[in-house]
Amino acid sequence: IIIPIGIALLYQSMVINHTPYGDAVASMVGAVTGMIPEGLYLLVTIALALSAMRLAKLKVLLHDMKSIESLARVDVLCVDKTGTITSSVMTVTDIVESKSNKDLVDSKLALTKYVNTINDSNITMDALKKHLGKGTKLEAKKIEEFNSKTKYSMIETKEGTYKLGAPEFILSREDLIVNESIINGFANEGRRVLAFTKKDKPLLFIALKNELRDNAIDTFGFLQEQGVEIKVISGDNPLTVSKVAIEAGIKNADKYVDASTLDTKAKIEKAVMEYTVFGRVKPEQKKAIIMAIKKNNIKVAMTGDGVNDILAMKEADCSIAMGEGSDAARSAAQVVLMDSDFSRMKNIIFEGRRNINNITRSATLFLYKNLFSILLAVFTLIASFDYPLRSTQIAVISFFNIGLPAFLLTFENNITKQKGLFLKNVLIESIPAALTSFTAVIALIYFAQLFNIEYKEVATTSIYLISVVGFNILWLITKPLNNYHRFVYVVCICGILLCSRWLGNFFDLHDISIKATALCFVFSFAEMSIITDFAFLLDQTDKRILRLLKKEKLAGAV
Repeated sequence: IIIPIGIALLYQSMVINHTPYGDAVASMVGAVTGMIPEGLYLLVTIALALSAMRLAKLKVLLHDMKSIESLARVDVLCVDKTGTITSSVMTVTDIVESKSNKDLVDSKLALTKYVNTINDSNITMDALKKHLGKGTKLEAKKIEEFNSKTKYSMIETKEGTYKLGAPEFILSREDLIVNESIINGFANEGRRVLAFTKKDKPLLFIALKNELRDNAIDTFGFLQEQGVEIKVISGDNPLTVSKVAIEAGIKNADKYVDASTLDTKAKIEKAVMEYTVFGRVKPEQKKAIIMAIKKNNIKVAMTGDGVNDILAMKEADCSIAMGEGSDAARSAAQVVLMDSDFSRMKNIIFEGRRNINNITRSATLFLYKNLFSILLAVFTLIASFDYPLRSTQIAVISFFNIGLPAFLLTFENNITKQKGLFLKNVLIESIPAALTSFTAVIALIYFAQLFNIEYKEVATTSIYLISVVGFNILWLITKPLNNYHRFVYVVCICGILLCSRWLGNFFDLHDISIKATALCFVFSFAEMSIITDFAFLLDQTDKRILRLLKKEKLAGAV
């Protein structure tokens, strides 16, 4: 709308009001520059670029800039057990025979041959190979490597078929009941349990353990303090995952479910509202869980380190990959923790929230001036008089009321979680200010005619009125005040006063008469009262609308 308004203003000044060409252009330029949020795009770009640089020094790679904001706004973080809560180094703690097997030595020998025959190259198999050592191989007729869908690997020999995998997937119900005490005993200690079978009969149970990451408890504690809910999605036994999550300090980690029982979309959607830990999750279910969480208008992020996580990671609002994960996962993720240090999540959230909060405040200042300029430009077209302000005068407001405070506030550490939509939050703060300044300037123009105040005095007084509202809105968006905020105020107010006193001719600011000064004081006090009441009214209206929407949503659910 800027170009049509600019053309209309120039046409009106020259053709209708017969204003000289130079004055008409100056008036039009003053209106157009006031409508452009110059500096906001630059400020946003610099803020994001500096954040990316700071995070890069901490070995955090951003594949796109918006991921900083996405992660800072996240409500739910979905994590895997292995590689996120625990380290990716796995160790074998116990190998015990099943209740029906009485030959531990031969079974361990068969297991050793099995792990030396299979071609799997995952952390589980690496731990088994390290524990059992090298040995002879099985004479394999057929080999099936581990599959995350079936949860086991298999080698077929002439003596029979061997399997290694999750007990629930390769043992019969009867064998599970017989060996329940062994499986649950290890699971209760937070260990992963594998079953080794021959001809579908259990020979051995292998217990493996990953140590908690050194900073896991602190990191999850911080995330939960910041209002981020943690959900654990893992392919392991749900009881095992639950115990590990409890050890890591994750809230409600005792609420767990076996994802193999969630065989419908409706069950998954219900489960995400009730449970924190999801065990025995298949790859396709990970995506379904993310979608179910997002269905409730919740911002969700997900960590992943394998190919099986990619579908879910792409569905999440923000995806995080560990540096030691697969190449595919790192490529698909928006954020990569190059040193696989999960504690870097704190730094990412700090950066994101600082950017969001500071850019929101800066955008409020910019849009205040833009909305005011648009309103005044439209009114001058309707009322058929020239736009009263010049670009040099607008420059004073742009610098000391908007650009300088916005720039200085960018450096403040503000990590409060931003709620609501960005544009709505900005407009709620800027619209009252814009309407107040617009009303005050229009009233000043008409009162100036009544008191025979010169045109150049009206323009200068208008700048003072606009700056009063600018500082008022600056006060509203920086509450509560601290020493840094006071410093920003003093610098900006002194800047305007010095410019009007010593650089008045350069910025087209003139001395004003006693009558203009009196009007300036009266309208200034009125502005401060109106903008405060207006902002309060808009805020209360917004809260009332949200309460009504919430009641309607609850009624619909009932």
